[in-house]
Amino acid sequence: MSISRRFSTQLGGARRLLHTAQEHSVLSLPTTMNASPSPLHGKDRAAPFVKWAGGKRRLIPEIMARLSASFSTYHEPFLGGGAVFFALAGERRITRAVLSDTNAELIGAYRAVRESPEALIRLLEAHKEAHGEEGYYYRVRDRHGTAAGGTEARLASAARFIYLNKTCYNGLYRVNSKGRFNVPQGRYQNPTIYHRENLLAVSRVLQNAELAVRDFSEIEPEAGDVIYCDPPYDDTFNSYAAGGFGEAGQRRLREWMDRWREKGCYVLLSNSDTPLIRDLYAGYRIAEIAAPRYINSKGSGRGMAKELLVMGFAGDGPA
Repeated sequence: MSISRRFSTQLGGARRLLHTAQEHSVLSLPTTMNASPSPLHGKDRAAPFVKWAGGKRRLIPEIMARLSASFSTYHEPFLGGGAVFFALAGERRITRAVLSDTNAELIGAYRAVRESPEALIRLLEAHKEAHGEEGYYYRVRDRHGTAAGGTEARLASAARFIYLNKTCYNGLYRVNSKGRFNVPQGRYQNPTIYHRENLLAVSRVLQNAELAVRDFSEIEPEAGDVIYCDPPYDDTFNSYAAGGFGEAGQRRLREWMDRWREKGCYVLLSNSDTPLIRDLYAGYRIAEIAAPRYINSKGSGRGMAKELLVMGFAGDGPA
């Protein structure tokens, strides 16, 4: 069989799986793959594979400058695009990572990349090939969010999530009151759905990272651990999850950070520069940082904005 014909056959099979994850398929999801010999190493230089509001890629130098050269365990309970984690892993600064988010679809995508990147890439290639079909985006969106049963269904759900993330309007993740993704299609001529080499690098870096769907209050760090929090920002778009975050969430997070700060963890938090955030973290060190805004439901909300980087550890006080 020719290479082109063999690829067409594989692609056709992948596309059929997009339409019904319950049909019999040769795709399988191994529980493990060949892991890198070292825990979280730097040779891969993985980068975020999804767009995410509040992504920290351009703030990484500011954040990295405030962390020690190396430390044992890194916690990121508002994972999002994971730019800070990928940067730390790329510089060999952590040996263990505990990564979590309340967004089950997001964590499902991370797990799919970690456990079965090649199968995921085949599905993403099928989405890429079909993207030009009239109404395709909305057909995928309508199917998305339904209960995923077996491993193949979860893989198909992860592929839909990544496809929608890369082709929706302005890269937003927004759900309605029923928890269903409801962002319209973006106006992209030729959107990049995935980068193969980056997905493979992400898979390798994630092999020794713990991934979990949980609230920040459920993680249990130890003295000496580093915790970086990037919650939904105060006074900004706040419909990433049904129920939102709001002022109550900001206050609950501050109380939780106080607890682990006093127990010997080094805590960092990014947030918008608002009176509430300045008041909540008056007892912490605060740095002002100018940050670009690329993802917003309104064009007027994009551009440069002032952010706060909050830092604290036991015995520390305001700068």
